[in-house]
Amino acid sequence: MSTALWLIPALLMAALTTVAVSADAGELRATIRNVKPQQGKVWVALYDGADPYKADRRFAGQIVDASGPELTVVFAGLPPGRYGLSAFQDVNGDGTLGTNMLGVPTEPYGFSRAAQAGAFGPPDFDALAVAVDKTGIVTTVIEMTE
Repeated sequence: MSTALWLIPALLMAALTTVAVSADAGELRATIRNVKPQQGKVWVALYDGADPYKADRRFAGQIVDASGPELTVVFAGLPPGRYGLSAFQDVNGDGTLGTNMLGVPTEPYGFSRAAQAGAFGPPDFDALAVAVDKTGIVTTVIEMTE
């Protein structure tokens, strides 16, 4: 009987701790446009700062079927901060972004805030970064290249 009584406060404390953690977490929702339907998968990478973005160290990622011309991905439980997304559509199914001999992508790709790649590479983190606070839902758009 005493063990059961001891468990009640412990379970209550665990539940309150879980609520507190989730209450301090934001959500980032990205709508991905111009997807080529039924052609492979779309790989989405979430970065939590400029340095991880430059080093291609993802904070999180998702791989979704290219089921239609527009998709939505959701990253929930994010600590407050600035985040950026990059995506590519793996049309040929090899698990990497296809490029030509000069390193120019040959498969559709895009970035959060519809940021555009420059002539010599991807946009800077500031161009694609979105701020996520501890309780809100933030939305952004990724426009895939043709």
